[in-house]
Amino acid sequence: MGWKYAEEMLDRVSRTFALNIKILGKKFRRPILLAYLYMRIADTIEDDPDLPAKEKANLLKKFSQALNSGNADEFLGALPQSWKAKEKADYELCCNAAIVIPLLADYSELIKKAVEEMCDGMAQFAECGFVIESEADLDRYCYVVAGLVGKMLTDLWGHKELQELAVSFGLALQLVNIIKDMQEDSLRSVSFVPQEICREHGIDFAREFLIKKAKRHLQDAKNYIKALPRHKHRIRLFCLWPSLMAAANLRVLSEGGKKITRDAVKKIIRRTTLFGWSNLWIEKEFSSLS
Repeated sequence: MGWKYAEEMLDRVSRTFALNIKILGKKFRRPILLAYLYMRIADTIEDDPDLPAKEKANLLKKFSQALNSGNADEFLGALPQSWKAKEKADYELCCNAAIVIPLLADYSELIKKAVEEMCDGMAQFAECGFVIESEADLDRYCYVVAGLVGKMLTDLWGHKELQELAVSFGLALQLVNIIKDMQEDSLRSVSFVPQEICREHGIDFAREFLIKKAKRHLQDAKNYIKALPRHKHRIRLFCLWPSLMAAANLRVLSEGGKKITRDAVKKIIRRTTLFGWSNLWIEKEFSSLS
């Protein structure tokens, strides 16, 4: 029942990332599926617009403790009662954490450590009101929610020598998400743009600053993927899809648009499936989107 529920929830809480996970071979599919669901729970807590910051921090800590102990009772008891009535799948996943947490027992400690680090980092940001004052704060936040994911994946792949590029790979994806969601975040009084840059230069300059920063990290993402063995085609696709979609989104955002179309997504999936083994093609494809 546990794995059936986990597979069903993956399709309900994510479309794009569900495709990424399903392309992986048997060795990596289940552990990364679990990691994604656990991180989705943490994200749901962090993103809830009605939870006070202190309550978010408390829930994140309790979820981390639940992963460590294998017992979700205290975490479930601390969840807002209103979440049980919410129709969104993310909240259902939180309320059914007791189904997916026991599945972790058969898998790598790397997953537990990464999710615990994410929860602890998110809790620290929640306690300070998610204020991103400086570029250093932004880098730390992006590491907590995305950089350590790249680090975890690289450990799972067995390529620890790529750790520095792996963190930058994660930061690239998060920065593009921040740029893409700037307007939506502002409507809920949230900002992940460094405030000192906004005060000194204005929001338009800050946006351009983030775009340039994301482009630099996308170069590292490209080099990270090129350094993965060519015969590990499924792992390459897992990394190529979100990276090229981020690069395409960044180009659209730079031109004043909002996000890439579904047809553009399908094109990326189709072309990478055919040519993702080739480092020359990867280099040209990223260049065409820069």
